[in-house]
Amino acid sequence: MRAAGFGVVSWLVCQAVLFEPCLGHAFADADREGRDASTVIVTVNGQPITEGDLSLMMLSRRVPAELQPQVRKKFLDQLIDKRLLQQFLTRRKVRPSPLLLDAQVQTILDLIRRKCDDPEAVLQRLGYTVESLRQELALPLAWKAYVRLAVTSDRLRQYWHEHRFEFDGTEVRAAHILLKAKTDPEAADAEARLRRIRQDIVDGTISFADAARRYSQAPSRDQGGDLGYFPYRGRMPIEFSRVAFKLKVGEVSEPFRSRFGVHLLTVTDRRPGQLSLEDVREEVLERIGEQLRRDLLQRLRSRARIRWKTRRD
Repeated sequence: MRAAGFGVVSWLVCQAVLFEPCLGHAFADADREGRDASTVIVTVNGQPITEGDLSLMMLSRRVPAELQPQVRKKFLDQLIDKRLLQQFLTRRKVRPSPLLLDAQVQTILDLIRRKCDDPEAVLQRLGYTVESLRQELALPLAWKAYVRLAVTSDRLRQYWHEHRFEFDGTEVRAAHILLKAKTDPEAADAEARLRRIRQDIVDGTISFADAARRYSQAPSRDQGGDLGYFPYRGRMPIEFSRVAFKLKVGEVSEPFRSRFGVHLLTVTDRRPGQLSLEDVREEVLERIGEQLRRDLLQRLRSRARIRWKTRRD
């Protein structure tokens, strides 16, 4: 479903269509808690977000009923961000390509027809009309168009130069030492212990591999902590990659935390990538767009009129 050019929002709406019989349950859960679908939860610069909007998001992301209270605040924040972006792009008169938008709308309608259903009837049960579906799908396409306008060629090349190894296929071979920690006090103790171990490694008292065999609590301890080769994204936790790709071969990191515990990391080899900017232009633009979006939303939220009409939880 997540084919090239088929946006995240399109995928989410398709999920809603595929699981459309569950919609009644999503709204029924809200009703049981005394929440009517038309109830306004919050307004964003005067535009409402309703219980129906929230229920549809829950459904499209297939959140089980028992987990919905836990993600309610998070999803409301996402809906607020969505409204802010829509308002920003409307003020800037940034619109998606009509051809791309028509293609995505047609994909949704064809999906419904393949289920032998009437598109308008199904969309109505989902809380959509064809026009509101177009508006839903228009946002990610419009944002992509804005990024292409906002990111100059010089900025694109500069970002590529500063982050090339994250995109060009570069791989590093690394080893680590893990001390498990579940609480902050345990993590603080582990960091202190790893700093002492690191000093012994740097001083040449013990090799990194021998220290891993002696102290590490990770499965890789028997291999001297060796993790093999990995690229920046896709194979290792991103907190590993962020540390590993900043190190020179033979350098030992400072202790750092992850969801597994506290680590020391060293890079033992590096294999340069061969991809050019033209090979990965879309990925680089997407990454810059993510940063643009975070920065923009921070500014928009700082001056937005966000008025809560009901409790967030």
